[in-house]
Amino acid sequence: MTKVFLFGIDGATPELLFGAWKNELPHLKKLMEKGSYAKMNSTIPPITIVAWNAMISGKDPSEIGLFGYTFKDDQGEQQIVTSKNRKCEVLWDILGREKKQSIALYVPLTYPVHPLNGCMVSDFLTPTIESECTYPPELKEKIKGYGNTKIFFDVVVGLGGHKSLSPQELIERTYTMTEMQIKLLKDLLVNKPWDFFMTVMLGTDRLQHMLWNHFDKTHRRYVKDSPHKNALKEYYIYLDKKFGEILSLLDEDTIIIVASDHGMVKQEGKININNWLNEEGYLVFKKPLKEKTRFHTSHIDMNKTLAWGSGAYHGRIFINKEKAGNAYGKIREEIIKKLKKIPDDQGKPLKTTVYKAEEIYKNPKHPDCPDLTVYFDDLRWSSNPDLGQEGLYSWETALGADSAGHARQGCFIIYGKGIKHRGLMKDIDIRQVAPTILKLMKIPVPKDMVIPSLEVT
Repeated sequence: MTKVFLFGIDGATPELLFGAWKNELPHLKKLMEKGSYAKMNSTIPPITIVAWNAMISGKDPSEIGLFGYTFKDDQGEQQIVTSKNRKCEVLWDILGREKKQSIALYVPLTYPVHPLNGCMVSDFLTPTIESECTYPPELKEKIKGYGNTKIFFDVVVGLGGHKSLSPQELIERTYTMTEMQIKLLKDLLVNKPWDFFMTVMLGTDRLQHMLWNHFDKTHRRYVKDSPHKNALKEYYIYLDKKFGEILSLLDEDTIIIVASDHGMVKQEGKININNWLNEEGYLVFKKPLKEKTRFHTSHIDMNKTLAWGSGAYHGRIFINKEKAGNAYGKIREEIIKKLKKIPDDQGKPLKTTVYKAEEIYKNPKHPDCPDLTVYFDDLRWSSNPDLGQEGLYSWETALGADSAGHARQGCFIIYGKGIKHRGLMKDIDIRQVAPTILKLMKIPVPKDMVIPSLEVT
C-alpha cells in the first residue's frame, strides 16, 4: 500500500536548495539525484496561506476563497482569515472519504482544527495552546510537555510578530520551535497510523525574511561582517539533518515529497501603495494620519474613494465599483498604466506586472478578489499598504522591516518506489501536487480538480 509523506519547507528557495547550498544538504541532494525535482510556480499571489492551500486542493485562490491574510466580513471590515474561510476540500477531506488516514502538522490555515480521519495540529495563526489547535484535543498535553508553548506554533504569537525580534533572538526561537515541532512529528510518525502525512517547517521563512541582508552581499542594506552571516545556511543544514532523521523512520513503500510554497527574493524597498493612490486622487482619507498605522478601511472615506490597496509583498488594489459605475473599465486601465510608470527611489524604471482578476482567477467575482494584483519589479519591490507613511517609498511596515520577500517559484522534489529518475524537470504548477498525490495513492481525482497531475511514474 502506497503512503505519501510531504515535508514542507516554507519559503525554500530554488537558488539555494537546488543551487548554492545543494552540496551541503546531503539528504535533500540524495532525493534530487535519485528522484525528480523542479522549480514550482506558486500562486498569484505567492502568499503562504494561499499557496499551501492551492498545493493541497489543486485549486486557484478564487476557488479556495483566499487572496491573502484578510477577508471582508458582512460589515465590509477586514478580518484575519481562519480555516473557516477555505471554501473547498483539501487532500485529507478527500482521503478521509476513502477511509485513508491523514496526519497534518503545522499546515498553514488549519486553525481552528476540524475533525478528520487522523490527527491535526494547527499553524502559526494559532493564538494559544488552549485554543482549538489539535485534533484530537488530547494532543495538546503532548505539546505542553515539550516546553514553551508560546513559541511552538511560531516564533512570536501574532501575525508578523517575528519582525520585532533581534536577529539573535529570532535565531534562538526558530531552533526551539523547530525542535519541538519535529519531536511531535517523529512521535506521531511512529506511533499513529497514517496513509498521508504532511508537515510544514516555518523556520526558513522567518529567517529568510529577516536575515537575507546578512548574507547577500548584493543587498542594498547588506550588513557587513554580520555575526549572523551564516545563520541562514546553518539552518538549512540543520533542517537537512533533521530531515535525514525523519527519512530513517519511513519504510520503502513511502513516497517522499519535499515542497515549498514560494521562494524568496531580496527586497529593494517598499512602495507605499495607499499614499500613491491618495496622491493620484483615487483615495481619500477621513483625516490625516501622523503615525504609521496598519491598513484598515475605517480610515478611508469610501464615499469619496475610487480605489484602495492592501497586500504584503504584492499589491492588491480594489476599485470602488459603486462609485466608479460605468467608468470602471476606464479607471482600471488608467490605474494600470500609472502603476507601470512608478520608478524606484532613484528614478530608475521598475519591471512591474499588473494582473486583472479575470486574467488569473476562475472566480473573479469572489467578494474578496482584488481588481488588480501588482508585482513591483518582479517582487523585488514590495507593496506597503500601511497608512501614515511619508512619501512614496519606505523600508518597513508598521510591524517592522524585513530584507527579503516572497518570490514566484518554490521547490518540488519527489522520490520513492516507482518514481521516475528524471532529475531536473521543467517547471511545474503548485496546484499539480494534489492530483499527483491522489493518483499515487490510487484515489479517484475529483472532477472539479482539473489541473493535470505530474508524470512522475
